[in-house]
Amino acid sequence: MRKIVLTLLILLLVAVAWSATFQVDESQFAVVTRFGEPIRVLTESGLQFKWPAPVDRVTHFDARLLALEYPRASMPSREYLTQDRNVEAAFCICWRIHDDEASILRFFKSVGNRARAEEAMGDIAVAELGAAFGRHRLTQLISADAKEYRLPVILNDVRTECQRRAGETYGIEIVDVRLTRLNFPMQNRRSVFDRMRAERQRLAQQYRSEGESEAMKIRAAADRQRDQILAEAFKEAEQIRGKADAQATAIYAEAVGQDPEFYEFLRTLELYTTAFNEKTVAVFSADNPLLKLLNEAGFDIVRPGKSPGTRESDTPTTRPGS
Repeated sequence: MRKIVLTLLILLLVAVAWSATFQVDESQFAVVTRFGEPIRVLTESGLQFKWPAPVDRVTHFDARLLALEYPRASMPSREYLTQDRNVEAAFCICWRIHDDEASILRFFKSVGNRARAEEAMGDIAVAELGAAFGRHRLTQLISADAKEYRLPVILNDVRTECQRRAGETYGIEIVDVRLTRLNFPMQNRRSVFDRMRAERQRLAQQYRSEGESEAMKIRAAADRQRDQILAEAFKEAEQIRGKADAQATAIYAEAVGQDPEFYEFLRTLELYTTAFNEKTVAVFSADNPLLKLLNEAGFDIVRPGKSPGTRESDTPTTRPGS
């Protein structure tokens, strides 16, 4: 019997000792309450002591940087009104509890846990984001023009205001606010996309017209350059041809001076080669100098009204022989 009592006493002491100690992790803050009232805030990690429950109780909070996505999967998409159009937006908040005792106590007393803190932060961010969007046009949120694009500045202003309100009320530090989705409401997307498509087609037609105009200018310049090159080439060719003709004339004159009869003979042969063939019929006067070579070459000299076999030197008509 004595052993049983001793064993029970030892177990009771162990249970009391176990309930009088607790561990604070490096990634945690802790608040010790006595009968529901906070008496200590612990920001350092290690083994700590307290009175056994129900006298003292410990509440742990995550001290790490946390992320809140809003709206969550279970929430419907939220619409915001800009100065000219409705949009749907989703955002992400990076937050943590301030590491000073006053902020930890404020967090403990105002929200008490992560779920309620994120609900409160979501409400603040939605209100501030809606107010910021309402002061700007859609093109300031979505634009390829760097001078008009204002979204980073808008989100920085939203973060600053959220930080002020969450810090003063809940002891929360808002590190960053970022958009994860920005779109048109489903009922407006078709009309918006149609207008965007029409605008892009208008721009494409404008660029196409400008391109065709530039192409016509380039082609006109190329044609002018081509005509100029051809004119220069024709001028140079005529000059070369004139020089060649002059040189040929000089050569001909020199040849005539050396042997006029032989030169005349060669020129007559050249004339025969270029002017006559087997189908040529030529009519000359009786004293034409060409008849002399034709007679010597065996051509028939025919007077009108005579048979083709008659040869007469004064016949004005000639026909090449076969």
